[in-house]
Amino acid sequence: MISRSKMRPRRLLAGVFGFALLAAACGSSDASPPATDAPAATTAEAPADTTAEAPADTTAEAPADTTAEAPAETTAEAPSGEATGEPFRVGVQNLEGDPNGSFPEFSTAMQAATDYVNTELGGLNGRPIEIVLCKSIVSPDDSQRCANELSADGVDLAISTINFFGNHYAIYQGSNIPVLAVTPITIADFTSPGVYAIGAGGGCLGVHTGLIEFATNEIEGLEGIDVQKVAVPWADTPPGVVCYNDLEAKPLDVINGSEPGAAARAGSKPGLTHIGVPVAPALPDATPQATEVLDFAADVIVFSGQGADCWNLVDAMGRLGWTPEQTPLVLSGSCTDFTAMKAAGDLAKGIYLTGTENGILAPLDGLEGQQLDNATTYQTKGLEYGMSEDDLFKGFAGQGFSAIMSIWELSQTIDGDVTGQALADAYAATDGSASSFGNSPLNCNSAPAPYVSVCGSSISVGQWDGEKIVTVVDRLNGLDLVAGTALRPGPK
Repeated sequence: MISRSKMRPRRLLAGVFGFALLAAACGSSDASPPATDAPAATTAEAPADTTAEAPADTTAEAPADTTAEAPAETTAEAPSGEATGEPFRVGVQNLEGDPNGSFPEFSTAMQAATDYVNTELGGLNGRPIEIVLCKSIVSPDDSQRCANELSADGVDLAISTINFFGNHYAIYQGSNIPVLAVTPITIADFTSPGVYAIGAGGGCLGVHTGLIEFATNEIEGLEGIDVQKVAVPWADTPPGVVCYNDLEAKPLDVINGSEPGAAARAGSKPGLTHIGVPVAPALPDATPQATEVLDFAADVIVFSGQGADCWNLVDAMGRLGWTPEQTPLVLSGSCTDFTAMKAAGDLAKGIYLTGTENGILAPLDGLEGQQLDNATTYQTKGLEYGMSEDDLFKGFAGQGFSAIMSIWELSQTIDGDVTGQALADAYAATDGSASSFGNSPLNCNSAPAPYVSVCGSSISVGQWDGEKIVTVVDRLNGLDLVAGTALRPGPK
């Protein structure tokens, strides 16, 4: 942990805030994703609740590294060399070419991982993966168009990257096509049957509840403070308002007892108060928002924004006299941008950031075990199979690469032909006991209703020391903070 000794004068942030990022208030699949471009606010509405049941438990294990060896408990041997069987077709629905939201690094990274798996790992038990890409814009109609096209094309499995609407899932369900949500941000991502939200430590559900758990509990021992006041700036976008209301404000109200809930910590801090401050994406000056946050005189500040939006707010708070030693700041992994953090100098030192257990974007120095294996594979094979250096260190690229590697890992637990249904069954059977490439261990059967699509909800929390992120808490889970609660998709 960073010492709370007096810090040197703040360095001004320079040249790192001139771009907008996705403002969907959720974390990255890695502890260190740089920034990406942000879509503007849309009119997407959160879908209604569902009562789907979570799938049953299993003991399947994922492999310990990224070599062509099968995990210990699989019944199928992982082939090596180039895959030559019938293609396993993966439909990818991705935002590209829209100034309101364009993330081509997803598809670039997925193709690189596909080429690696097909060339060196034997495909999916001999079946080469084939990517069928449908590019869409930020539009509910276009969301459905891609789903209809990929369904009509008969893909074996679909991948949904970032989608603000959730209206595409019913189309896939009607065609019996399982879907992986690799960057889950909306209520539909968490509550739709036949969807496996595998990315980003549970996406908003895991990240936001984990942020609240850390900020109201774990941080007290680390900082020697008693948290009674929490300031929560939040991304003022359609997904952002949902994530804030349902996954930050509500858990805080569960903790102070004003919201009924089944969590063990329900009502544990009856004096806890909190304030939410909306932060629009790409603000030229976040001083008014920073002023409101600091005037609340919180014990801890929590923000789950995206890249430049995070550091614009940090810069504004710094100009008003704030430092991390004065009031701890906890950011989601989507805020992580090494360039911005180094430019911030002492103003960033001591800030906490969330990540996942097996993040793949961190510098290799200091990593060990599977995280080192995964990061090495990603950072070498990504470049070898067509990714640029620029794309490589974008958080969403890491999520795309990890999604394909996740499919390969799960295929090693399948005895016989790998089909879409067989993979769906394998995801449904995960129980958190096996490691997962670039992510926290998958557990697709433990989330409470209605959040039945969630396959991971544990995060790690690290602290920036000026050069790297040092883990202070690993495998933190705040999911129980929403257990037994009603959905709160909008303002209370």
